Parts: sequence; structure tokens; C-alpha cells
Amino acid sequence: MEFTRPGDTEKQPVSDLYDYEQEILVKTKQNVFRKGIELLLTVVFWLYTFIVTWFFLSAVIDVNDRYIAILKTALNVTNADIRELLYFGLVSSFVAALLLFLWRTYNRRKYGPLNRRQMPTDTTLDDWLKLDLMEPEDIARLQSDKVIVFTENPVKELK
Repeated sequence: MEFTRPGDTEKQPVSDLYDYEQEILVKTKQNVFRKGIELLLTVVFWLYTFIVTWFFLSAVIDVNDRYIAILKTALNVTNADIRELLYFGLVSSFVAALLLFLWRTYNRRKYGPLNRRQMPTDTTLDDWLKLDLMEPEDIARLQSDKVIVFTENPVKELK
């Protein structure tokens, strides 16, 4: 049975002659206003990404053009301040990575190498009976009936 294709379509042969883009692309009619807002937001976010990247990169290579200098003046920061922030972020990332590496090494030495746990085998009727927590008739009812109503708790008290 094949559930990936609607029932009224035929299987397409695999060849270079078949235009797969017709099958992949979703063609919808979009509202022009909505499409314009989407395009505007995309341009704004790409512009923001470019400005932030240039903000940090200009501090690293010590370049001050007039546009980024306006932003730095508005934020009251200098190239040295930005380099200190980047240095702090780099050192913090390195320390965090080092701590995680040391934690991993500690866990390996304490608990040994990671051995993937395998799923336990299915519980058999003998396993249930060896626990001696329920009567065999109640166990049989649990395994066979879909709905069971007990008037009192069938599980025995632990000794």
C-alpha cells in the first residue's frame, strides 16, 4: 500500500525529462498588501543584520565611517568598548566550553564510557507470578479484559 500519493494520480517515471519543479512549488494567490509587508519586513531585518555585523566588524578592524560613527555616538560606545565586549564573549564561550569538556571527562571517569541501554525484554506471565503481588486469576483478567472493575485492590501489600 502506498499512502504518499493521492489515489487518483499515477506514478511518475524517474527521468531527466520530467519537470519536478511543478510538483514541488506551491502556487498560491497572495494578497499584494500582505506580500508588500512581507517584503518590507524581510528587507528591514536583512538591513538590521548588516548594520549589526558592520557595527562589530568595524570595531574589530578599527574603521569608523560616518554612518556607523553616528550609531556608536548614539549608543555612547567606542571601538575599544566593543572589542572588550567581544573579548569578554569569546573568553566566556571558551570557559564554558572548557567547563563542559571537564564535566564530560569527569563523568567518563566516574561512570565509564557510554553504553547505550537496550530495551528490556517483554514481561512474561512467569515474571508476574514470581513477584507474588497478585493472584493468577487477576493477572489473567488484566491481560484479557479491556475493562476491569475491582471492588478491592488486587495488589497485595509488600512484605
